[in-house]
Amino acid sequence: MLKELFDNNKYLICAGLSTLSLLFTSISLMSISRSVKEISNDLEPISKWADSQNECITKTFRIDGKNTQGIPSKVWSCNGGGD
Repeated sequence: MLKELFDNNKYLICAGLSTLSLLFTSISLMSISRSVKEISNDLEPISKWADSQNECITKTFRIDGKNTQGIPSKVWSCNGGGD
């Protein structure tokens, strides 16, 4: 009886399982997408700060008229170092 019921409806059962699988996959992808967006939004201030640091370091050649080509001096200057 049960085998006959399965044999008569196996395509319908497989289609239902496939639909459920696609539904759960879609829900998982939406959840992952939301998490990635939240992480991206949380990292945006750090990204802006890093861009400003890179720009400052690239443009900094002199501190108090002295040629300071070293990266540590440039970072120090860009982060408010000095008197």
